[in-house]
Amino acid sequence: MNITISQNGLSAAVAGLGKIATPRQKITQAIRQTLRETKSESQKLVNARYVRRITPLGKISARASGLSGSLKISGGRNLIKKFKLSPSTRPPHNPPGGLHVQVVKGQGGYLRRAFVNRGGLVFEREGRSRLPIRHLNTVSLPGGYLVFGEKILDKMKNKLEKRLEAVLS
Repeated sequence: MNITISQNGLSAAVAGLGKIATPRQKITQAIRQTLRETKSESQKLVNARYVRRITPLGKISARASGLSGSLKISGGRNLIKKFKLSPSTRPPHNPPGGLHVQVVKGQGGYLRRAFVNRGGLVFEREGRSRLPIRHLNTVSLPGGYLVFGEKILDKMKNKLEKRLEAVLS
């Protein structure tokens, strides 16, 4: 998930102020601070939704030359064994209802044809026979943040507008 901030009208406003370094630095600081706050707020939203704490590999960059900034959230898929799984280890026999998995708080369910292997990974049989099987994963880091995309963008735009008005006035 990439969130990019770019204001075309800002470059004209800064050009009107002249070649003074401080407005550019203050604008860059405002963009960077907004992105930091957006990252921490979005992390709180995501951690309130999922059973396990999901920490992103987020990178913030802001440039004064282009008057732009970006927040990149990256990472792979999470393993089911890191969330709530019952039974969490390989039992001698599969439970009658299957494995109970809970990824999102307040939601969970049984996977009838799923099983835990010796390494603790979760697999599910695809057909009626023993084979083929497929490895099961949960939500990826960018996918977890994508759920709140519009809400995060609206908050970020409002904060950035207020900060830039304070800097330019």
